[in-house]
Amino acid sequence: MEELLANITWTPVMVSFVLAYGLGWLWYSPKMFYEKWRSGKGGEVVQHPMWMPMTAQAGSTLLLAIITNLAANDGHVGHAILVAVTIAGFIKANGFYAGKTRFAIGVEVGYIIAVIFVMVAVNLVL
Repeated sequence: MEELLANITWTPVMVSFVLAYGLGWLWYSPKMFYEKWRSGKGGEVVQHPMWMPMTAQAGSTLLLAIITNLAANDGHVGHAILVAVTIAGFIKANGFYAGKTRFAIGVEVGYIIAVIFVMVAVNLVL
C-alpha cells in the first residue's frame, strides 16, 4: 500500500477532483440537466439526507482521480479510460434495470465520460 501511495502526484489528483466534483454540481443543476434527468428517473423518488449521495460522490470522484493519476504516471492513461467506461457501463445497466428513461441514463453516463475527460486532461497538462 505504501508503494502505491508513493506513486501518486497529489496536485493533479486534487485539481482533477475539484474540477470533476464542480462539474457534477453544474451537470446536475437546473442550468443543465436536472429537471429532465429528475423526471426521467421513474417512480417515486426516495429522499435521503443530502450528505449521503454527496459523500459517496466525493469518495468515488477522489478514487477515480487517484486511479487516473496512477495510470497517467505509468503511461497507461488508457487503463483509466477503460475503468471509467466500465463504470459508465454499470451505470447504464443499472439505469435500465431501474426503469429510467434513455435521457436520464445518458445524463448519468455522459457525466462519467466528461469526468474522465477532465481527469485525463488535467493529468496530461500537470
